[in-house]
Amino acid sequence: MAQCEGPGFTGISELALEVVDLAASERFYGEVLALPLVERWEDRGVAWFLVGDRTRLGLWRPQIGLAGGRGGLHVHFAMHLSEASYTSTVNRLALCGARLEEHLFADYDDSRAAYINDPDGNVVELWTFNVARQAPAASLTGSATSSDAERAG
Repeated sequence: MAQCEGPGFTGISELALEVVDLAASERFYGEVLALPLVERWEDRGVAWFLVGDRTRLGLWRPQIGLAGGRGGLHVHFAMHLSEASYTSTVNRLALCGARLEEHLFADYDDSRAAYINDPDGNVVELWTFNVARQAPAASLTGSATSSDAERAG
């Protein structure tokens, strides 16, 4: 495949997760993680939550959407959390009864991450590393270092 000039992406607009129990997932993302609900499609069993200032997270009952799209099931994804709010957020989640697993990433500016499972088994990572720091140094060759491979796993 020929290499094409980049289109100038500015981030991810949407990520859709397939959920079994929409109400339980809405409670988790809306009440536990405190994400604002921005839209609900009652007729299709879909709820959209805003993550940051430009990304929305869709929770979908099993279905096929436009262009054959389906929500991911048993997904791992990371949401950026500022270093300044990390400790208070993790403490608040723990007080709410959340089971968290925390890790320190020395190779990524000593960033911290807390992992929590949503009601459908998706792994939600709350990570303090600003991935924008990797641009434009990120290689387009597809090669990864051992730390990159470990991080992705």
